[in-house]
Amino acid sequence: MYRIKKLQMISTSLVLKQSFETAHQTTKERPLTVIELLVIDELTGNQAIGYGEIQSFDDFSYTLENQTTSRSIVQTVIQPLIRTFFFESSQDFAEQLMFAVPFGSFAKASVEMAVWDAVGKLTHQSLTQMIGGIHDQVPVGIAFGLDVTLSQISNAIDKGYGRIKIKMDAQNLDSQKLIALLNHFPRQQFSLDANSSFTLQNAAMLNQLPENVAFIEQPFSVNDFVDHAAFQTQTTQTLSLDESINSIDDIRTMVALKAANAVTIKQAKLGGITAAIRAIDIACAAGVKPWIGGMLSSNIGRGVDLALASLPKMAIAGDISESDRYFEHDLTVESFQLHKGLMRVPQDDGIGLTLSRRLLSQ
Repeated sequence: MYRIKKLQMISTSLVLKQSFETAHQTTKERPLTVIELLVIDELTGNQAIGYGEIQSFDDFSYTLENQTTSRSIVQTVIQPLIRTFFFESSQDFAEQLMFAVPFGSFAKASVEMAVWDAVGKLTHQSLTQMIGGIHDQVPVGIAFGLDVTLSQISNAIDKGYGRIKIKMDAQNLDSQKLIALLNHFPRQQFSLDANSSFTLQNAAMLNQLPENVAFIEQPFSVNDFVDHAAFQTQTTQTLSLDESINSIDDIRTMVALKAANAVTIKQAKLGGITAAIRAIDIACAAGVKPWIGGMLSSNIGRGVDLALASLPKMAIAGDISESDRYFEHDLTVESFQLHKGLMRVPQDDGIGLTLSRRLLSQ
């Protein structure tokens, strides 16, 4: 039986090497909040510190929960509540938290992440072991903004990325230029992220895309399922929902309406690791392909994403690029590199990463 003795939040910000542009926003700096939890095993008296991160953004352009909101939920709602929790496992903790707090997905996910890390350290298991992962290396993809160049794609192919994602904006799209770029690399698998920039009225060009496009991510409205379902029945392209998916109920809605044949799994947006695993199971049972999406997270979140990508039901390379891809400096001592198109899944206890002294000294 475990309980939480102490929770601390550490605010930080990661500087991007170059701006990252989507249809919604241009990101130059990534604010993050690290959660530090002290967890005690009531039976043995052993203690361990676990780390998680709040992955919401600085504004409301992506979801209606930002860094300020998430920190407030952790401080005023979750922190006093979890001091009363006694739990037998990380899943048990997650279930109690989901029942007690029906909102604040990013806030809940950050604390649950730290619990998984601490319990893994106390039981000497890696996160991958605890969730049933079967791979020690996984294929990964890389995402580029609207201004991607041929040389950037060539470099990504040389590194062995299994899938290359390109952001696109229907309002400023040169479709022939995009198609020419995709045809320039006929053997490379691509996906396109529309970030809700299309409507049914201007979506016809999506049917002109070449066969090396594995799927199109969220072409229609942020909260839409109906238009996605209608278009999915009219096209040979595979759609994948992202912004529409904010809970397990959204996963069920997507499945019931047959709104897409693939789904982006972002554990922080769903409310945590336990919710993400449940979403993966529901999607797979319905014949929908799940894959791990990126959130411009630090190596802490990247380690969690790699563990989820190691699950046996994951068939599409996730958006999990190398550690030095985005930030000038990351939050951990360890870094992740690509080797022949594969990335190593952390195998040490918990999430398997060590926070940098610079962060802990803030």
